[in-house]
Amino acid sequence: KNNIQYLMIAVLILVIHSGAQAQRRSGPVPDNQMKKSSAGVADYVHYTTVGQVGLTVTNFGIIGEGYNNPDQPSFMYKQYPDNIKEQVEHMSYGGLWIGGIVGDVKRVSTAIVDGVFDYGSEGFEFTDNGDSIYVRSSITTSRYYSPDAVSHQDFITRFHDMGTVVEHTPMNLEVNLQTHAWNYKFAEAFVILDYFIVNKGTDVIKDIYVGLWADAAVGNMNYTSIYESGGGWSWYDNQNGFDQSDFDPMPDDNVPGFPRNIAYQFDADGDNGYSESYVGFSCLGSETVPREHWDTQYNQWPWQAASNMTYPDYFMPVNDEQRYDKMKTSVPKG
Repeated sequence: KNNIQYLMIAVLILVIHSGAQAQRRSGPVPDNQMKKSSAGVADYVHYTTVGQVGLTVTNFGIIGEGYNNPDQPSFMYKQYPDNIKEQVEHMSYGGLWIGGIVGDVKRVSTAIVDGVFDYGSEGFEFTDNGDSIYVRSSITTSRYYSPDAVSHQDFITRFHDMGTVVEHTPMNLEVNLQTHAWNYKFAEAFVILDYFIVNKGTDVIKDIYVGLWADAAVGNMNYTSIYESGGGWSWYDNQNGFDQSDFDPMPDDNVPGFPRNIAYQFDADGDNGYSESYVGFSCLGSETVPREHWDTQYNQWPWQAASNMTYPDYFMPVNDEQRYDKMKTSVPKG
């Protein structure tokens, strides 16, 4: 737990377990690296293209495209398939949650919540800074080449929670997001999201929790497409879990391993071989909070189910207090 002035956190979203090394350059996004729009304009047309993961990234805190455009992936793997059975979508939307104690009050700012898709509604609480997404690349032949690039394709943007939203009290946060993707074979199935969060207000924010809300939905448009009349796939055979097993690639050395802590989803029957990949989300850590002071929690609930008589712990939080409490605890095991 800590008081927030600056907070850096990295999240990995993946389809297979992989790893890559790169020089980290976290921090506030310099103004000269932003592409200023003539007015505040939502940018939702950028998606990763260098690897096999096609992930839409916006400049207002949301990831994913919601399956609104058949020509743009939401969170697809493989976007360049050898076999159409491998071209699987994994998530409609995802977004950042940030919670903390201001005074004695639990406050949370959310990019998205269940069933809310329009800015100005409670739950859709981040807005762009008037900047389009800035792209850079470490590939020297790329039109986006920059010596400051971390990966083969960096997306850089920033957004804040200080707009006017009904029934929402801003925490006065600015979020700088950098995403990193590579085209290496061993790194083609994940994207890293690197968040740098700044308290722009005068209030001290204590006991901070940062979460990633995701509407994971595993299915293959080549099997049943939601873009066609009578198409679509059933969400009800998707199953979720939380892998807390330890990863220790060299068990005989003196360096301990670490828990994977990967929230994942898969399609239970695999749709006749068309939807057999898993999607996962994992917190990689923070540069500003020591490892012994942070934990990874996991929660799930049925879509828009504010109460659940069968499984009372699996309910959708509907206000800041409930959302904050969800982020600080996990659902019971079993």
